[in-house]
Amino acid sequence: MGALAAIFVTSVVNEAVRRGASRGTLLAASGMPEDVLLHPEAPVPLSAVLNVWEAAMRLLHDDGFPVAVARNFTLDHYPVLGFAIMTAASGREAIARMVRFTSLVSTTGRWTTEERDEVLRVRWHREGARTLGQRVANESVLAELLQGLQQLFGAELHAWSVSFRHPAPRDLRAHKSHFGGNITWNAEEDGLSLPRSVLTRVPRLANPAMAAHFEQQAVNLLREARSSETMTEKARGALAIALPSGAPSAVQIAKRLGLSERTLRRTLAAEGATFREVLETLRQDRARLLLGDPRTSVAEVALTLGFSELSAFSRAHKRWTGKAPSEVRR
Repeated sequence: MGALAAIFVTSVVNEAVRRGASRGTLLAASGMPEDVLLHPEAPVPLSAVLNVWEAAMRLLHDDGFPVAVARNFTLDHYPVLGFAIMTAASGREAIARMVRFTSLVSTTGRWTTEERDEVLRVRWHREGARTLGQRVANESVLAELLQGLQQLFGAELHAWSVSFRHPAPRDLRAHKSHFGGNITWNAEEDGLSLPRSVLTRVPRLANPAMAAHFEQQAVNLLREARSSETMTEKARGALAIALPSGAPSAVQIAKRLGLSERTLRRTLAAEGATFREVLETLRQDRARLLLGDPRTSVAEVALTLGFSELSAFSRAHKRWTGKAPSEVRR
């Protein structure tokens, strides 16, 4: 499922509390001890972030809340990543660093870019069912991207168009104010389009020496993160990406990780795990999250978890919890 920096929880909690929500309720929804959240760069699971988003939305009943959270964002919230972007020599270099180093603060999604004629398309990819928490988190990610680019180049920079894969909320005033009116909902992708000329613009804080310093710091942190990740964590991350297309085999996951199946199984065994256990645990965790959102049907949950038939998911869920998914939903 991946992890994000704790700041993604605290930014939602702080803004929601400022608007009258209960801090205790929000922290309880995250499932994280408060002392962990005192460290902005501490890793927290995606489920903690999505649960806080969902709790905040249900407490506040404000469709513009995801945009409000993003508008409080500044690039220096991310000490290394943010300064590596801010000191870049050009828009092209800044965006390339965002794409390259985003995993320093989030391993739950990734950015890609495409240049076509006069347009720069920036896409956000994050797998998983479009639960309430997932939907609003993705809205805030794109709003935060635009906010960060405006910090680099000035408030006059506007998105030419924006798209989201989920349906529109009822109240769109905040979204139109932030993104402009050209927003497409129920689209094929989450992303926004910018004038391609942004790639040749010079960020306000461009500084070659500082840029080189922060790039090296980012490279070092990325190397440390990859070397310290256990095989169980790597396998779980690869499974999370592959599951919506059907339950992958150990051979397929090993190939994704650049390993042989034998090496994958042997390394997992050394960590006290099996491939089946990693798959089952991931499915259980995701089922618990997805079944908590009544807008996602049980059939959609089954497909998201890689089950080809609803009956297979029901049998697995009974094995995990002693109850059918429909009982938990009720």
